[in-house]
Amino acid sequence: MRRVRLVAMVVGMIACGHPAPPPVLVGQPQAPRLLPPAPIDPKVHGAAYLTSVALQLQPGWGQFLDDCRLRLPATHPLNQMQLAATAELVIDRTGKVVDIAVAVPSGNADFDRAVHDAIADATPVAAPPLELLSDDDRAHLRWLFARDRRQAGPATAEVVRVELPIAGVIARLVAAGDLARAARRIAIAPAGAERADATARVMIATLREALGSADGSVRRAAVDAIARAHVAELAGEVRALLEVTSDAELRVTAMAAAGELGDREAVAPLLVQLPADLAEHPRLAIAETRALVRLGHAKDAAAAIRKALDSQEPSPIALEAFALAPTPELARDLGRWFQHGNSRTRAAVCAALGGAPPDQAVEWLGRGLRDADATVRANCTEAATRLAISAPKFGARLAPRLRELASDRDRAVRALAIAAIAAIDPSHLVDASGDSSAEVRAAYARALATAKVSDAEPGLRALIDDRDPDVRAAAWQTLAAEPVAFADRARLALRAVNDPAPQVRLAAVGALDDDDVLAHLAAGDDSPELRTVALVQLAGRRGRVQITDLLLERLAAAAPGSADRVRSALAWLLAR
Repeated sequence: MRRVRLVAMVVGMIACGHPAPPPVLVGQPQAPRLLPPAPIDPKVHGAAYLTSVALQLQPGWGQFLDDCRLRLPATHPLNQMQLAATAELVIDRTGKVVDIAVAVPSGNADFDRAVHDAIADATPVAAPPLELLSDDDRAHLRWLFARDRRQAGPATAEVVRVELPIAGVIARLVAAGDLARAARRIAIAPAGAERADATARVMIATLREALGSADGSVRRAAVDAIARAHVAELAGEVRALLEVTSDAELRVTAMAAAGELGDREAVAPLLVQLPADLAEHPRLAIAETRALVRLGHAKDAAAAIRKALDSQEPSPIALEAFALAPTPELARDLGRWFQHGNSRTRAAVCAALGGAPPDQAVEWLGRGLRDADATVRANCTEAATRLAISAPKFGARLAPRLRELASDRDRAVRALAIAAIAAIDPSHLVDASGDSSAEVRAAYARALATAKVSDAEPGLRALIDDRDPDVRAAAWQTLAAEPVAFADRARLALRAVNDPAPQVRLAAVGALDDDDVLAHLAAGDDSPELRTVALVQLAGRRGRVQITDLLLERLAAAAPGSADRVRSALAWLLAR
């Protein structure tokens, strides 16, 4: 061992000229025996790891000091108690000591050589925790080796951080998929453009990571976040989901995202899938049509719809899609299909009338609002709402019949009629606060959004305490969206966010103005959707600069590919 060689060398030096030096120098004063080195303060950064390394370094170094004490005179230079040298150790991720340097020598070459050999004898040491690695992916330790009681104990050691340009470091960590370390590295970087750019890179990488999650809900959340934050560089990954996934909900979300991102390369796969979905999958077909219209390919979508409608019995799915991508040559057929079709066809025609010329639409809607079938009346009522928004003059002609439908025997029709009246004549809403159906009362709560605050206040105050949670939620949706709200809205919201129903808490969170409550909801509410909304709202209130540290901390602590990570990324990307 190096220690044995070193001691032999030292003894040999002092006995130069003597033919047979004794193994132990007897009869001369010896240096004092040292007490064990002091322990490290557990609050010191890396204290546990420094202690573990000390357990490997200290035995060899202590033996060297004992050999010097026992074999050499107390006056020997190696027994001078003021001797101390500082070494720097570079340790890779496996615990191998890849570099040793005596940065601050003692002034005694033999002592410094003993420091180097004591470290070399102890390698490999324990593998360093990830949080102690520097930007070069290695741990750097500064270690004092002393002749006095400090010896090679952990109390005089420290972890040294070596920092490289942040852009390159984050690029390497992102490429390795180590987003937690990337987030922690950014957290200690100084504020500025480089820090903001690095944070953006990590947040976008977080969404990309989530797209590969095995959890469908996480993948959908990631796609939705990409669309909301307009992350165009992930458009290709979103587009791939249009073809490779059997998760219908995920495909619908991806279609909406493709339209939001303006991804024109998504047009081809959408057009390939649309004909088949028009025959069998209504949600997919409507989502594809909507995305194609958003991408400027309404005519191509209309051609597929026209082909699907070219039959004796028109496809109800294609009729609903027609409202999004109408063609003039088919508009005249709507009346014929309505007049001769069964109730399912008539209901589908009502949905399609949103794409017909207003003068034709109002005529057939008038008939549909009087149909014997409740589904037909309901669909025509919804279409009347769309007509009132796009062509108010024509929508107003349907107002008398819609007021009659506010008392229809079917609750769905009543609810839709109240919504239609709010769109056509908001100054004369139908008061449905006492309706026996929660669905109708909820529709009335939403309709109050079109009324003056002073007119809406009595009804909303009553409805936020309704016995049905869906009604309470609808009332809070209106109240939270009011630009000029009640003076005590924030106080009422504090009560509502403790409601046992998650939909009520979710609706009320928009009215909160208390950052501490928002932070609590973002961290611990039972509803994932509410946690997302609360965190996004908190980030919006604080601003990107102020919220970055919190979001980086949350991201680093969350599991890879989790909804919590997606939530943090979305909140940061939407904040300004």
